[in-house]
Amino acid sequence: MTAQVSSQNTRYEGISSYNFGVAHGRIRSFNDPQDVIDVFGDDLEDTIALVESGGTTFLSPILGRLGGIVCTSGTTRSHLAIVSREYEVPCLLAVDLGDWQPADGDAVRLESAPDGAGWLIPTTDAAVGSSAAGGASAGNTAVTVPQAGAADGSTPQRQYTQETSGSPTTDWWNYIKADGDEIGRKPFPASVTTDTVAQLLQEPMSDEQLEALILHMGRSFKPEMTRRSGFTSEIFPMLPYMSMSVIEDFHSYPERVRAIDAAMPAEEIGARLRSKPGLASPLWIWMVGYHYLCGRELLIHMGKLAPNEDVDDVRTVVDFWRRLALSHRGDGTLDYKDAGFTNLYLPDPEVAALRETLQPLDTSTGKELRQLNAALSGYCFMYFTDSRVGICDNGPYPAGENEATLVRDFLSLDSGPFSYPWAEERDPGVSGVTLTLQYTPGAFSYFEINDWGTTFTEPENFFSAVKSASVIARYRDGSSEVLNPDEWPELAKRVGAEHLKLYQTFSDMDRDSRILAATRMYTWGLRPFAKLAGVDGSIDWWFSDRTMALFPDPLGDDDQAAAIFGGALVAHDRPSSFTGLS
Repeated sequence: MTAQVSSQNTRYEGISSYNFGVAHGRIRSFNDPQDVIDVFGDDLEDTIALVESGGTTFLSPILGRLGGIVCTSGTTRSHLAIVSREYEVPCLLAVDLGDWQPADGDAVRLESAPDGAGWLIPTTDAAVGSSAAGGASAGNTAVTVPQAGAADGSTPQRQYTQETSGSPTTDWWNYIKADGDEIGRKPFPASVTTDTVAQLLQEPMSDEQLEALILHMGRSFKPEMTRRSGFTSEIFPMLPYMSMSVIEDFHSYPERVRAIDAAMPAEEIGARLRSKPGLASPLWIWMVGYHYLCGRELLIHMGKLAPNEDVDDVRTVVDFWRRLALSHRGDGTLDYKDAGFTNLYLPDPEVAALRETLQPLDTSTGKELRQLNAALSGYCFMYFTDSRVGICDNGPYPAGENEATLVRDFLSLDSGPFSYPWAEERDPGVSGVTLTLQYTPGAFSYFEINDWGTTFTEPENFFSAVKSASVIARYRDGSSEVLNPDEWPELAKRVGAEHLKLYQTFSDMDRDSRILAATRMYTWGLRPFAKLAGVDGSIDWWFSDRTMALFPDPLGDDDQAAAIFGGALVAHDRPSSFTGLS
């Protein structure tokens, strides 16, 4: 397509984050957090935010108030695509503007199609504010609601193999050694049972098994890095803090893990944390092993570590993670992908108890639920320094004919188990929230919860298929209660106020302080486990000297950090992101 200066006959093509229909508004470019602060008190109903990247995160305090979003890059798995669906804000991604440079105030129309296509169209001033307009409101009224039975296959299907060596534990290790398909999926051995899990937890790993597990993890990890959108954040320099945090994990985790494991074995921690929702995030369990190995790989890539060095430390951390994951999941799988992009860790009585709290949704309560979910998601994203690690889905738990249950945990909303300095004064009135979401599986032709605990569906708008729900508030003293729907708007409002305070706190930091804050966010990931084991106070949580010796040069530099991170984990021909022991 050859783009020209703004013309009502020109359609600039992109992709839509979901099928929102039509929305009108006026362009306003947003380039950094100050742009958001400048308009925070304005009426943004007719504002179409124009940003460069689908990974843009700094719009979070105003997302629910925008009339729409236009990104010149991104995919339906980009951050803005995900949150636009949560907020039900019309969003176009990867829009090819050609030679056109929209000016602030230009009137535009956003259109979507059921097949995922989308268009940005210059229009007249008269269209803005017309009955067909209304920004997000127009998008909401045009949302395509999937119908039950519209597709086959709605819940993820696990693949099993009946092949067996005669020993379930050998079958499990043979599974670990297998290559899998292009994204690392492979049939799981049907011979593996809870008894097999108990045996695996007691068996030490040989060097050969350790290497096989490292390579298995790398084969699973690499395609997930390429399936997600780029790492971008205008508040936090993302590649510097990601690189620095995983390197710090490699330097500090062995000593911390040994202290935790000696006080309470990993298998006991995992078993305790699977007893009910809201206790721990499977994502943070996943990160114990994967982020540690990412740090090892970066150091190998930088020439600061040989593959056969620190093998005892590597065994300590990887085996701790293995036992923690096996005991928490309980079925022999180690992550969502192993289980066909599911996680059914909650015991049946807990799932049944959650279903007893469900309330049918009508138009009003459905909208309030979506707004609360969006407010909690935006707040958690900021709380965890522009990342989704504070939000984690588990399930889907089959609930009879054409019904299933998804459980979504927001696990740290106040000072929380991570003890982050920026969260000390945050008080949204709750410590955590669990959403129980009963939905129609037949509404989707595809359903996946990836290893980051994020749900992706086709069609994309998950909440349009949710028929009943509950909101469980969790408090610092360990108590919880089911909130009535008339309490949801007030909680959303209070969370939004705390969100803005966090946004201002981070915006006031200088660049190095933001990098160190975001690095601390990740590297304190063991603190909830240390607190459960009773050793949090005896562990040194400060950065190691070996890590700080790499900051700010090279890890504080965007280009150098990107080259190190990408070069180590993705930009090579190996099927595995991670190197073996030789």
